[in-house]
Amino acid sequence: MEFTPRHKQPFTFEEALSLDVSTITAEIARLQNSLALLNDTQTELQSHLTTDPPDKDLVEAFQENKAIIDSQNERILMLRLALQSKGGVLASNPHYALPADPPPESTRSQTEPEGFDEDGGITL
Repeated sequence: MEFTPRHKQPFTFEEALSLDVSTITAEIARLQNSLALLNDTQTELQSHLTTDPPDKDLVEAFQENKAIIDSQNERILMLRLALQSKGGVLASNPHYALPADPPPESTRSQTEPEGFDEDGGITL
């Protein structure tokens, strides 16, 4: 399997292939969290870019974040492909895609299976 990144990455695809499954999945989770925060920042920046003329520092920050988001999405793809090569999952498996917004607290407790406490632990 081969992968050629479009963005500069901190590791090569070959190095990703050498990582163990737990490291790959932990890095995917870390990147997903980072992307969620970056996307929130982008939304906030976007709301402040409506001034005429827009603040050039905000425009620059928005563009830098966009480049980072693109790079991190590509890195997640690399890691998902590495995971797939280990027989772990298909790279298209939605489990490792960006999570949707969590349900509101009021519905979360209703969907918890019986026998589990609110921290996710098992009630004996």
